[in-house]
Amino acid sequence: MLRALMLRKKINDAKAALEALKANESDFESRALELQQRTDEAAQAIEEASTDEEKQVVEDTVTAIENDQAALDAEKAENDQKIGDLENEISEMEKELEEVEDQQRAKAPAKEPEKVITPDGEIKTERTTSKMFKTRALNKMTDIQRAEFVQREDVKKTLEGVRALISEKRTVTGSEVFIGVSIFELIRDNVIEYSKLYGRVKASFTKNNGRQPVEGTIPEAIWTEACAALNELDLSFDSVELDTYKVGGYFAICNARVEDSDIDLLDVFADALMQGIGYALDKAFVYGTGVKMPTGFVTGIADTASQLVTIPSNKTGKDLFKAIINAGGVADGKKSRGRITWIMNEKMYRTLKAEALEFNAAGALVSGIDGTMPVDGGDVVVLNFVPDNNIAFGYLDLYAALIKKEMTVSVSTECKFIEDQTVIKGLMRADGKSAVVKAFGAIGYGSAPTTEVDFPGVDPES
Repeated sequence: MLRALMLRKKINDAKAALEALKANESDFESRALELQQRTDEAAQAIEEASTDEEKQVVEDTVTAIENDQAALDAEKAENDQKIGDLENEISEMEKELEEVEDQQRAKAPAKEPEKVITPDGEIKTERTTSKMFKTRALNKMTDIQRAEFVQREDVKKTLEGVRALISEKRTVTGSEVFIGVSIFELIRDNVIEYSKLYGRVKASFTKNNGRQPVEGTIPEAIWTEACAALNELDLSFDSVELDTYKVGGYFAICNARVEDSDIDLLDVFADALMQGIGYALDKAFVYGTGVKMPTGFVTGIADTASQLVTIPSNKTGKDLFKAIINAGGVADGKKSRGRITWIMNEKMYRTLKAEALEFNAAGALVSGIDGTMPVDGGDVVVLNFVPDNNIAFGYLDLYAALIKKEMTVSVSTECKFIEDQTVIKGLMRADGKSAVVKAFGAIGYGSAPTTEVDFPGVDPES
């Protein structure tokens, strides 16, 4: 117990130190842009210098710039080294902590299953093994944790249902398997692995169908006298009403895999099924039409000219980044607890990396953008459904998402019969909408930003 407490304290301290080191990166980017501006001015001065005195001044300026660049490169290299060392140290301590906790759990006396009374009055026992897992992402579990997880009653029931449907060669119609809480939580973590925005928006979970209000932001607490009554907080503050529409995907599995172990089947089932759903959620959070799907934050500002910014295509280099950072100001982040996120496709990201290229003191060509927007410091997320020359941005913790705590899966052996494969189709129900519409914006580089994208297979009756 004491060893675990000590490790947690060390990990927390190391993470705080790591955040402080990462905070230096925005300062390095600012200094790099300033040096680039001085370099451009010096290059112009070299062309204009005519007298010996002017040439000497230019030479001194160039020397000062080179010295400053060398100092910056040295500081950044040292900072990067410290970040790498700390990340490795944290990783090692977390592994050690997990081993210590596993040992403690192994020594702990077995607990009796908890008694749970269902709404129908039925008494059931509920396993407590789910509390053992730090994560339910299958690829992050140890072999022992995987083996324990597939022994859970609801997990075995799900896998047995999938095997039965395949072996009985039922069609999709009427052949659904209920996905319970345990596998839902595992699949939810896998969605987070594949969705780049799920972990950034404000997600709420429900067991109910139909529309319901969800708080979009948390109201500010109220100061008062020490002995005075507390003020009631307005939990309807920036609330939005959300439904639970379905999003689905399918994949084909070789029938031979059905004969493999439960762990192998679960691995394929949970991993492959969620890739398409994670991508679809991201796309809907940004561009969703609001018709039988979430309303994307870009869709929510489609008619608000002040939040749609067009940057001329002749803006390049530092002028382009100045324009982007200025455009970010149209997103109101006063109610956010986080920082702005920039979303673009790979092509636009590479354009920005090329525009941020510069030579360092060692003569190496480097880019000032690597996962974060220069100077601004907001995270850059690459998602290829964003149209070319477009950037969607905003404070994603002010986007409210509602996820239903259940899933269903359907199985068919017919459409891939010749290939000896079975198609497994999964459905998740979700909705989303901006809690604060003014917290988002969109940029078009060279033309007005796009506010609508195509969604394949949209069925208005679904």
